[in-house]
Amino acid sequence: MTTKHIWAIRAGGTGQADAIFIQQQQIALSSIELDDDISKLAPSRTAFKDALGQGEAGRRPEAVPMQAGQLYRFVHEVKIGDHIVYPRKIDRHIHWGEVCGPYVFHTDDPEGFGHRRGVRWIARLARDRFTPGALYELGAGMTLFEVKSFGEELLSRFTDQPSRPSTSTPAIVPASDVVETTRDFITQRFRSELKGFPLEPFVAELFRAMGYFASPTRKVRDDGIDIIAHRDELGIEPPIIKIQVKAHEANIGADCVKAFYAMVHDREVGVFITTGGYSGSARDFAHTKSNLRLYNGGELADLVLKHYDGLGPHYRQQIPLRRVLIPDTLVPA
Repeated sequence: MTTKHIWAIRAGGTGQADAIFIQQQQIALSSIELDDDISKLAPSRTAFKDALGQGEAGRRPEAVPMQAGQLYRFVHEVKIGDHIVYPRKIDRHIHWGEVCGPYVFHTDDPEGFGHRRGVRWIARLARDRFTPGALYELGAGMTLFEVKSFGEELLSRFTDQPSRPSTSTPAIVPASDVVETTRDFITQRFRSELKGFPLEPFVAELFRAMGYFASPTRKVRDDGIDIIAHRDELGIEPPIIKIQVKAHEANIGADCVKAFYAMVHDREVGVFITTGGYSGSARDFAHTKSNLRLYNGGELADLVLKHYDGLGPHYRQQIPLRRVLIPDTLVPA
């Protein structure tokens, strides 16, 4: 039986091809120099390198073999039926699919992503469901590459097949993905160490690290407000901040946000925090209210990163991080 390969692909440096991937159900690569049907080239890496070498004169010579190899693989090595993985930054999920079409060239793509193949998306999982090693591999600094070191983990997550833990790690990852993986680690800790009620006192501690006086209200509240925060020691200077905290993996809907906002009065600010996300209608409602803020799990992790040094020892033990200096390009995994 032929083994299916697992390929990972990116949607461009700023996600330019995301709509092609998700809405048009196609994976795509771009190439300014080879803006034509590259399936007409001889099926060899040398032919692809020679074609790229005849392109833009300002291209770095060391970049030619890498891009040629990716284009060659996209046309000749990626097979119909192979698995495809798309680490989507917009929703911070790993999308899992299957290649379902041959290479085709589109001439009318304004972004230059003319090299395409059909894909059928099957499932998606939040990034924090994967080990740091798997996320490092998916953060490799290439647009298209085969997943090898942590392929079994991906397969087990998406297909419920048992896997053996990998003992290898990829050689390099972009510095930006080190930050992204740290955020994933923090959100994993929300689900393990701070799941449920413990998240409320943690958020109160986080607000204290941000310079507020903040107190959980669990022992006295009867209106659904979890934390009260304010700038002055007496708690009488406006605005008073009312905070609701939800350790919730699914999206929070508009009805839940509206019910919370009904408890926020004039000259008060409402802050809704969830470890999950929000529906579009919940976000739309919040945009109409100047004194309402919504924070999802990723945004909460960003606050932890920014104010980590102000947290008490107990919480730094629950979310153990170490500040290090790394090159702002590629770093060892």
